[in-house]
Amino acid sequence: MSNSGQQDHRRFRRINFVEAVQVTSDDIDGVDEVSWQAECRDISMLGMLLDVPNNFPLLVGTPFEVKLTLAEDVIIEMPCTLVHVNGSYAGFRAEMMSIESLTSLRRLLEQNLQTSLEIERELSELISKQEVV
Repeated sequence: MSNSGQQDHRRFRRINFVEAVQVTSDDIDGVDEVSWQAECRDISMLGMLLDVPNNFPLLVGTPFEVKLTLAEDVIIEMPCTLVHVNGSYAGFRAEMMSIESLTSLRRLLEQNLQTSLEIERELSELISKQEVV
C-alpha cells in the first residue's frame, strides 16, 4: 500500500514535518534524566515519528517527553510513549498534553492541512477519548 493510501486510512492526519526535537526520559537504566537530540519526520494529534540517534534506548513502552521548538516562545511539549521501532525510526504515541502545547500543535497542523474542519474533527475525537480514559 502506498504512503498516501496509508494516510487515507488514518483517522488522525499526519503531516511531514522535519525539525529537530529534544527527547527526554526520566529514568533509563537507573539514570535520573537522559536527553537526546532527534529529528521529527512527521507529526499528528496522536503522536510523532522520529529519526533517533544510534544510542537511543529503543524499548517499546518507555515514556518520554518530546519538545519541539517552533519559535522562541512556541514550544510543543508532548509526553509520549514509544510504541514502535523500525530501524532508526521510532513511533511515539502522545499522552496528555497541556492546552498550550495542544493549541500550538493545532495551529501547526492547520497551517499544513487543506482544511481546518479536519483539525476540528480530530481535536473533538481526541478530547472525547481523553474524557473516557
